[in-house]
Amino acid sequence: MMDMKDDEGTGIDLCTRAKDFGHEVRYWTDGLHPAGVGLFERPFECGESLQWADLTVLTGNCDYPDEVVEAFEQGLPIFGTNPKAAQLELDRAVGQEVLDECGIETLPYQVVDSADEGIEFISAADQPFVLKPWGGNSDKAMTFVARTPEDAIFTLQKWKREGTFRGQLMLQEKVDGVEIGVAAFFGPHGWSKPIEESFEHKKFMNDDLGPNCGEQGTVIRHVKTSKLFDLLLAPLTDYLHSVRFVGDCSINCIIDEQGRALPLEFTVRTGWPDFCIRQEVIWGDPVEWMLDLINGRDSLVVMPAIAVGVVMTHGDYPREDDDPQVWSGYPINGISADNYPHLHFQQVMKGHTSLLAEGGVKSREAIVTAGQYPLVVTGSGGTVDEARNEAYKVAWEINWPSGVMFRTDIGRRLEEDLPKLHQHGFALGMIY
Repeated sequence: MMDMKDDEGTGIDLCTRAKDFGHEVRYWTDGLHPAGVGLFERPFECGESLQWADLTVLTGNCDYPDEVVEAFEQGLPIFGTNPKAAQLELDRAVGQEVLDECGIETLPYQVVDSADEGIEFISAADQPFVLKPWGGNSDKAMTFVARTPEDAIFTLQKWKREGTFRGQLMLQEKVDGVEIGVAAFFGPHGWSKPIEESFEHKKFMNDDLGPNCGEQGTVIRHVKTSKLFDLLLAPLTDYLHSVRFVGDCSINCIIDEQGRALPLEFTVRTGWPDFCIRQEVIWGDPVEWMLDLINGRDSLVVMPAIAVGVVMTHGDYPREDDDPQVWSGYPINGISADNYPHLHFQQVMKGHTSLLAEGGVKSREAIVTAGQYPLVVTGSGGTVDEARNEAYKVAWEINWPSGVMFRTDIGRRLEEDLPKLHQHGFALGMIY
């Protein structure tokens, strides 16, 4: 029996896989988002379900109702970030402090209290900076990667003029290099053996054009040993034990031209769509290993293949100003027995579609959209190019009436980036 806490559809894939494996599933949401309607039992109250479940999975780390806090205190089986550990991601001040205490080298930065102070600092430095909200301010609108000092100054002037500068701002030194992430699951026994190395593609359009969407697609692989893990995750072991963390801990970093691995940000939750892409190579029961992890056993088995995931969206994504209901009900076409294992449903629900039969129009049940972010498709192979080809083979088989949007270049930049990483001893053995 599994209980899933989720508000945006990020957990639909895991719920579907658990149900297909024979587990009884409850999908717990705030009740406002249509994701999961008709597919799972959707309780609106969490208290009884937390007691009912053999395992509860949390996909996020921003919302902790009193019942969830009490469940952590009671020691109920929860795979997911507790409020204390969540501060590594949600509060940059905490994240930076922990990195410093653990002896992990970080990029130089300056914290400013106003737009004017930031403009003065950038003007004096005469170099571009990455602007990020500081402290517990989670306003992602106050994040900007400047190409020039003038870009950074213009942005601060705009925020001041619009009155959108709130709290404090981190001005992080901008360096050139190759971005790569490292992640592993952590429990009472320590780190799970499989280590994930990943390459996110954050922008909406090919060639990294357009707005930042978090992840539009990602290339991953799991390894037994990793120089990046040794530098960035292993030093956090004692701290994660001290906050009783159980779940997925990731650091995205940049490898600069000198070969330094410099952290950019924490993710202490199941990443989206990263966790879906990992399902492509996880072997066996999709949730049993999570309960084992909570109980201090490492039973996770992954295949060594490289996996590529591609995000498929529609409607007014990535703004998502429209109510999800506006982009709900579109039938997802092209699902087959062959591609089903590589489909990772997100904002979907059970609905109906029209079928021409015997000269008339009939209705049948179908998987339909339940928002702007319906699914992720994946493929795997021995090389990045093989995995890319498998993922895009599936992507082109799927469509829906409102028009599908996805990037067609996920993973392509690794042809140039991997040799640079290999020179510094990172991502060794990974072939484009």
